[in-house]
Amino acid sequence: MDIKLKYDYFVIRDRCRTGLVKYLEQILNDLPEILHPKMLDIGCGTGVPTLWLADKYGGTITAVDTDPQALSFLEYKIETNKTSSKIETRNVSFFDLIVEPGIYDLILAEGFLNVVGFETGFKKVMEKIKSGGYFVIHDEYKDHDKKNMLIQENNCKIVNSLLLDETIWWRDFYSQLEYEINKTENARLRGFFISEINEIEQYKSNPSLFKSIYYVVLKS
Repeated sequence: MDIKLKYDYFVIRDRCRTGLVKYLEQILNDLPEILHPKMLDIGCGTGVPTLWLADKYGGTITAVDTDPQALSFLEYKIETNKTSSKIETRNVSFFDLIVEPGIYDLILAEGFLNVVGFETGFKKVMEKIKSGGYFVIHDEYKDHDKKNMLIQENNCKIVNSLLLDETIWWRDFYSQLEYEINKTENARLRGFFISEINEIEQYKSNPSLFKSIYYVVLKS
């Protein structure tokens, strides 16, 4: 695989993904000030939210992902942005991440619980958050009442939430992504975008399926 082409693909994905960062910012704006937090980004990918969190909070953040190429690109951005003292990358599954219990002030999981199962992932994450710490979840929008009950049963509460409906996903991500994919100069990258092309087609077939929600969960 041509790593230069893969990095070009990551650059385009990141540029499109940046349109959604404002919703993460919105959901966190009302939190009390956290001084020098210890943070974890689960399934960080190329780290668009990772870099934003490092800039906003100024503490330290561990960025975990199983994709070594995505992490390599994140490490390149970390070096470019001179944030190496703030961010540590780990090429490991979250379930294999060994840290002290209750060590993190804030954990971000963008899509992670949708992959591993909400209940399974939630309980494992809770083991690593301090009392009084926050778990920021971005998940598909379904089973809201069931999730809320599970959160309460685990001695936590939702302190903020934000729905991203299908219009947001099209306006702030998929429309820009489709535009970039269809550029003549990006034809050489089309093979990297197979998954994204399929997602766009699915969106056009049934936009109502493309809803997600942020939860900010406080651990008591």
